[in-house]
Amino acid sequence: MKIDHILRQWALDENFLYGRMSFICGPRQIGKTTLAQNHLERVNQSGNYHNWDSLSLRQRFASNPLFFIENIPLPLPHGVKRPAGDRQCIVFDEINKYPQWKNILKGYYDEWKNSINFVITGSARLDYLRHSGDSLVGRYFLFRMNPLHPNDLTGAILSSDSAWHPKSPLIPFNDPDKTFQEATTHLYNLTGFPEPLSIGTKDFYERWKDNHISLITSEDVRDLSRIVNIQKLQTLVFLLPERVGSPLSLNNLRKILDCAHGSVQNWLEALKKVYIVFDIAPYFVRLTRSVRKEHKYYFWDWGLLEDWGERFENFLAVKLQRAVSTWNEWGKGAYQLMYIRTKDGREVDFVITERDRPYILVESKRTDRDLAPGLRYFKDRIQAPMAFQVIETPGYLKQVDRGVFVIGLDRFLQILP
Repeated sequence: MKIDHILRQWALDENFLYGRMSFICGPRQIGKTTLAQNHLERVNQSGNYHNWDSLSLRQRFASNPLFFIENIPLPLPHGVKRPAGDRQCIVFDEINKYPQWKNILKGYYDEWKNSINFVITGSARLDYLRHSGDSLVGRYFLFRMNPLHPNDLTGAILSSDSAWHPKSPLIPFNDPDKTFQEATTHLYNLTGFPEPLSIGTKDFYERWKDNHISLITSEDVRDLSRIVNIQKLQTLVFLLPERVGSPLSLNNLRKILDCAHGSVQNWLEALKKVYIVFDIAPYFVRLTRSVRKEHKYYFWDWGLLEDWGERFENFLAVKLQRAVSTWNEWGKGAYQLMYIRTKDGREVDFVITERDRPYILVESKRTDRDLAPGLRYFKDRIQAPMAFQVIETPGYLKQVDRGVFVIGLDRFLQILP
């Protein structure tokens, strides 16, 4: 199994980073540390991995703030840049948990940027830097490590120059081979997290899942927020699966949980920060009477959903979110995953936009090969170039109209990075 080959290609490639630090964020146990350690092993720099959760490392830092250069070749004089391939890679794992970590990194980067490639891995705090106007702006590129794709299981390598994206003129409808189809089924039936996926049994996944959720909602939420009532937040996690795929009513949840509206908002925000859920906003450009406030929420781990129809939609949501992140990180645009719903009940599950322009509509139907009326309606209404109705049937493909397709899940995933 390959761990997110897209991250391996880009977040750790000094030629792509243009001298910036690489920030790799993502769900707990998604493989960030393994990715970084494997890279250091490949370049014979395993000693350059530093975990800030370690008490001994924090003690070293207290006595010597430049501990990380003790065992590496001396840098060139200040201002002289090392040639490509001759630079050291330093990995700081979970430094974001250390007080004043941004100022520490800023000092390191400004002093050693010509000699050292800094790779920072950690929790969702890294992902929220862009909302905070921090002092590190312009000094890093952010990469999100997503749940695995069938390509990660088969070892297929994509190139940003050849991979399809929404502005490409042609869609590569290739026949998925048996290996890709089996990888798709394996992911869909279990999860996109490496450990339970590699073990491959439902029994192990059930135990792993319970421990995973408990660990995140107790430890990570506590570290990232001031939330005191962890029990109600955990109850909220149990209430969300049956609401996947529908605009979420915070007022309804407020009544069930017997709390303030603001508390529900804070809890949802905390669950987003620790990568239990993500949300997508409604698209309303060029539409009247559209829903404009309620967001839809999905789990990063689709295995949490027992209903197979909801799991199918959640699985698609994660893969589309991964594709959007990848296209953005490749510099192909500023894409966003959204949904469409009007007050008269018309809807499409997903729409991918770029600077408010719609490019792709996606409807999740799992078993229904008859085209959903809303898909054709909204394609014409908002003038989206492409529309896909994704079903579970392996290898299926039918062109219903110009730019409108009913397509099997495996075929659709072959298009996405």
